[in-house]
Order: sequence, then structure tokens, then C-alpha cells
Amino acid sequence: MVKEIFLGIDVSKGYADFIPLDDKGESIEKSFQLTDNKAGHKQLTTLIKQWLDDGAKSIYCGVESTGGYENNWYYLLKGLQSQRKVFVSRLNPKVVKSTGDAKLRRTITDRVSAENIAFYISKYKEDVDYGLKYKPSEEFKIGRDILTGKRMLIKQRTQLFNQLEKWLYDSFAEVLIYCRNGVPLWVLKLLVTYPTAKKVSGSKGGILKIKGISNEKAKKLKSLAKESEKEVNPAKEYLISTTAKEIIHKDALIKSQEKYLINLYKDHSDVKLLTSIVGVGVKSAVTFILEIDEVDRFGDVKKICSYYGVHPTFKESGDGKWGNHMSKRGRGTMRAALYMCAKTGVRFNEPLKDIYARCRARGMNHNQAIGAAMHKLLRIIYGVLKSKKTFDAEVDRKNQENAKEKQKLNEENRKEKLKEKRKSIHRYQAENTEGPISGRKAVKLKKQRASQTPNLE
Repeated sequence: MVKEIFLGIDVSKGYADFIPLDDKGESIEKSFQLTDNKAGHKQLTTLIKQWLDDGAKSIYCGVESTGGYENNWYYLLKGLQSQRKVFVSRLNPKVVKSTGDAKLRRTITDRVSAENIAFYISKYKEDVDYGLKYKPSEEFKIGRDILTGKRMLIKQRTQLFNQLEKWLYDSFAEVLIYCRNGVPLWVLKLLVTYPTAKKVSGSKGGILKIKGISNEKAKKLKSLAKESEKEVNPAKEYLISTTAKEIIHKDALIKSQEKYLINLYKDHSDVKLLTSIVGVGVKSAVTFILEIDEVDRFGDVKKICSYYGVHPTFKESGDGKWGNHMSKRGRGTMRAALYMCAKTGVRFNEPLKDIYARCRARGMNHNQAIGAAMHKLLRIIYGVLKSKKTFDAEVDRKNQENAKEKQKLNEENRKEKLKEKRKSIHRYQAENTEGPISGRKAVKLKKQRASQTPNLE
């Protein structure tokens, strides 16, 4: 029996496909399928014990993240991981797809996907995270599920908003002047009862009972409605009315879930720490702790900034560099919360005000400067959670002074390393303009030579 087994698991709704490979990528046995129930789980446990009894020292398992269907298999194998002979990792679908592309797979089936997973973990065993250093907190698991549900409701509400706007454009376009920054609640309540211009103009005093509609606004609405009074199909009326009602319902659900989350975690010690940061409220603090979970899983502040996509990124190829902007990788929920807090922070939080002012002075526009403030805010959040101390602007100022000294030293070291790197790259042939290089590269070389030529005056 081989010493190490790499088990690829492709999860579908109700079942999963499995294939075990050795360290050379050869299958130990043919792929098989198990049902996601007690009997299937028992059979997988039996097979794993059998492989261990036959001489396998370690079994490395990989499941593709499918939004929740993989949880039963993942936690089953996680329970066997305590023996230090079975290891399981939840993999990003991108790495599985990239593995298939690299192997020039022409077709993708469940069996092929399982094989791609097994092949990936066999080649990158040391780089795959098996959750040995970091264990997700059960305390935050339900909170993250509620946060996911809330995000889903927001997407649905946005879809309904967009569709309602199209229907109103055809039947009651005049009311859209009140919807330039989203659809107000009073407009939705109006549309539930009076979905067309004809019904609004014919209303006697009913629209005044809707909260948010004053006498002046009611007169304006009736005036606009009389100018239009388009004939609208009864089915379209029904669609507008029911859609408006559904948006109100979705909005109430979102607010209810937000309130529940806040009540669930408002007394948590980390939430209290984060609300000490000027610009961060309880709602945002709860979002941050649910997204970050355990701050110690990030080795340093650069890793957490990279994980949530607020770090700057650029592409370099040949003689060109471009795309110097925020990467925006990872979940957008965190960046959305950082954005809202940064908008408040650049007005009232001194460190964020300073970095915003410096960025604007360097020629950045408002959104670029807010992006830099988001990056700074996440660094502050990391420091607060790591130190378990409330935010202190004076401590941040001292840290910046220390950082400037380090940056100065690092810049000097960077220049020296760049010189050494250039010498190393061109150790067989010096850079010159005689080759078929681009005009941009030629200009760059001429500037370098001019800067290195001593001034004899």
C-alpha cells in the first residue's frame, strides 16, 4: 500500500464523487460515488480506516467549496483529522478549474473534477491549508450564515428595484423623478395602492395618509399624473403593485436580520474594541468580526489587506507597468463596510483625515483617496484586534513615526537590491539599445545612462 493517499471529493447536491490518487497522480482504485446521508458517511469512514490499516500513513482530502453542500463531508473528515493521519482542506473552485486547464481537460464531469482536486493536493500538499493552525469559531458560524442570508436579500431587492424601474418607465415615468437615489419607502407604499398615473390622479385623499407624502408633494404627484394618465394593462398594474409590496417586505427582512445580528454580538469584547475606532459603529463592527473571525489566522497586516482586496496591485510585463489600483479580490461585504466607515472616518478620525488629505494633495481623486483610507482603516482594525486594546490616535501617530524610519531604511535597501538585481539579470550581457527593443524601453535606458553619467561642470 502507498504511504500517502490524496482523496479528491467533488460534491453535488445529495452525493459526492471520490477518487484516491498516490503521490505520482496514479489512481489507487476507480472512482466511486457515495450518498450524502448516514450510510454514505459510514461507508467513507470505513474505507478510510481500511486504507490506514493497509499501511497508508496519511490521507489528504480535498473538497471543493460549493456554497454549503460540502459541509457534511468536510466536517465528517474534520472529525477524523484529530488522529493526525487524516487531513482535509476546503479548496477554492478557481484552483480546481486551473488544474483542469493546466492538464488540458477537454470535458468536465464530476469524476474529472474529483481527479483534479486529488491531483492538486498531491502536487501542492505543503501549500494547502488543512486547518491545523486555525480553527473556525463556532461562535461566529451562525452569524456568518445570517450575514450571507442578508446579502442574498439585498441582491434580490436590487433586482426587484431594477425591474420595477423599467415597468414604471413604461407606465408611470413621472414618479421616477423621486427615485434618482433609490426608491423611497413612501413611493413603494404609493405604488402598492396606486400603481398607475390614472389611479394617482383619481385619488381623493388617500395618498395623504401615506407617511412621507405632504400636501405639497401630493399636489405635485397629482399634477404629474394628470399630465400622463397612460392607459396601463391591468396585468401591468398587478405587477407594479405586487413588486412594490415585495420590495417593502424584503426591506423589512433585511432590517430585521441586521437588528438580530447587532443584538446577538453587540456585547462581544471585539465589537466593543472596534467601536472605539472613530467612524466604526456597532453594525459595521459586527460585520468586521464575522468576516475576520480570528485575527491570528493572518500572519501580518499585509496578509489581511490582501485577503480582503484593499491592497494596491499592478501588472508588469516587458517594459510596461499598468493597472495600479485596488485589487478588489475576496468578499465584497468587508470592503462595503470599510467604505462606509472610511467615508465617516475621513471627516472625524485624525489618522484617516491625514491620509485622505495627503492622497488628495498628491493628485488622487476622491474615490482613490477613500480607497487609501479603507486600507488604513483595515490596518487599524487589525492592530486593535491583535493588541486587544482600544484605539488610540496617539499610539497610531507614534507607530507612523517608527514606520517612516523603517520605510527610509527599506527604501535604501530596496535601491541597493534593485541595483544588484539588475546586475544579476544582465550579468551575461549589459543593457543596450542595439536590440529590437520598443521605443519606451530605449527612452528608459537613455534616462538611466544620463542619470549615471557624472556631471563634470
